[in-house]
Amino acid sequence: MHLEYFTFSGRVMALALMHKVQVGIVFDRAFFLQLAGMHITLEDIRDADPCLYSSCKQILQMDPEFIDSDALGLTFVREVEELGSRKVVELCPGGKSIVVNNKNREKYVDLLIQHCFVTSISEPVSRFARGFADILSISEQQKLFFQSLELEDLDWMLYGSENAICVEDWKAHTEYNGYKETDPQICWFWKVCSCMLMFLSHLNYKASLFYHILCSFFPYF
Repeated sequence: MHLEYFTFSGRVMALALMHKVQVGIVFDRAFFLQLAGMHITLEDIRDADPCLYSSCKQILQMDPEFIDSDALGLTFVREVEELGSRKVVELCPGGKSIVVNNKNREKYVDLLIQHCFVTSISEPVSRFARGFADILSISEQQKLFFQSLELEDLDWMLYGSENAICVEDWKAHTEYNGYKETDPQICWFWKVCSCMLMFLSHLNYKASLFYHILCSFFPYF
């Protein structure tokens, strides 16, 4: 049942992009690369799992003789927790009997990353992608859709811009429904906003922006 939440989340994100609505979230780089069908490297997990990143980095930088001495006691396995119990999962066939050494440590780190960020969460990611495709793209072209984007651009579209608020920019991109820009009520509104900007801090002004347009950031579109 919980997997349906990922399908639902995919639809929400697609609708947000379609209707240019900021939802206040950013995509993790590893998650974005999975949706794009791209390989995840060690540097891609730096923010997602700093502890694992640091551990893998140390393994790759250790002295070759120290690694070959089997001082770390590592084999090609990973311990995972499932339903309250812990179990050992092989990263490759026969992984329990393969000792990590200087020659294979890069392969070990790569397999560990792929298992943590791809294999072990493939079903939730697949469900999210399916929900996204229900709204915004067909499944066959979805990877191309994400490959055509930069992660920073996608984050700006979903989160908005944190640049200092400019009333003139806000005014220039406002659409009026039932009013004209020259109506007295509209003129009063912009006058009040300009005065508020002079006396309120940036955070308070963002709160005012949220009150009026239900979004604390200006759209990136």
